[in-house]
Amino acid sequence: MPSGFLAGFILALLSAIVWAFAPVLYRRGVNQFSYTALGAARTIGSILTAGAYLFFTMGKGAFSPPPLPLLLGIFGASVIWLVAGDLLYFVSLHRLGVTLGVPISSAYPLLAVPATWIFLGEPASPIVFGAAILIVAGLVLLSPRGDTENRSVSRRDFRVGLLFAFLCMSCWTFGIITNKLFMQRLPVPQLEWWRSVSVLCGSWIAFWVRDRKLFPRVSSPLVLGEAMLAGALGLTVGNLLFSYSQKFISVDVATCVASARPFFSAAFAALFLKERLTFRLASGIALVVAGVTAMSL
Repeated sequence: MPSGFLAGFILALLSAIVWAFAPVLYRRGVNQFSYTALGAARTIGSILTAGAYLFFTMGKGAFSPPPLPLLLGIFGASVIWLVAGDLLYFVSLHRLGVTLGVPISSAYPLLAVPATWIFLGEPASPIVFGAAILIVAGLVLLSPRGDTENRSVSRRDFRVGLLFAFLCMSCWTFGIITNKLFMQRLPVPQLEWWRSVSVLCGSWIAFWVRDRKLFPRVSSPLVLGEAMLAGALGLTVGNLLFSYSQKFISVDVATCVASARPFFSAAFAALFLKERLTFRLASGIALVVAGVTAMSL
């Protein structure tokens, strides 16, 4: 395996691990925040870490804004990717339930991989697409299962939830494609800084409109701190690792590797939360590992 490919592979894998760990910190926040409030609170940690990373890597002069058309493009793409996409994901989970919503939304590589070939001109790879199918199949097995929840989803909720899940996957795909294009115009630290500014603005506007409050109310500063730390990890650190991985590997490979984060969530649950590792979960893990491994051959 070439050293450059290995470096990109590891960076993408690390982004999946970071993205899988961040929700652990959201656990208490989701019981006290609305979705929009939680989305706003996490951006505080994101913008602080993105600003610190830019300052220490490129200096204070790097905070100068890029040309206005580029800045507006970053703002729009970031809001679509990380604000609208996540809100659509929450709505799809509400309509479909976790059992159906997680695996359907996790199938976004099946949309994103062909999109990279069409819009970025990357060479089509049957191996990568086959690996994406293995990963998605594994994620379906890894998703929570509950017959009671399945019966509670009406036909109308299923259709509406499916629509929102598809819109969510489209937003995530749009973000992945535009991220690569913006990396050709700006250094990664600057891109991450302006993306964090964009997501902060979009998330707080959504919070003010939806919740009609000035600031999220929490019972303890610790809960707010956990949300901020989760935002720093999930938005800044995870996105930086994912962006840097694309300097060594193609976007379709990085997308497939990073989409394995539900696998790490299941592994964390089995290792640290003492959840039982059933044959079904073990089969899902095996499929995800097989899919990720196939891309390294």
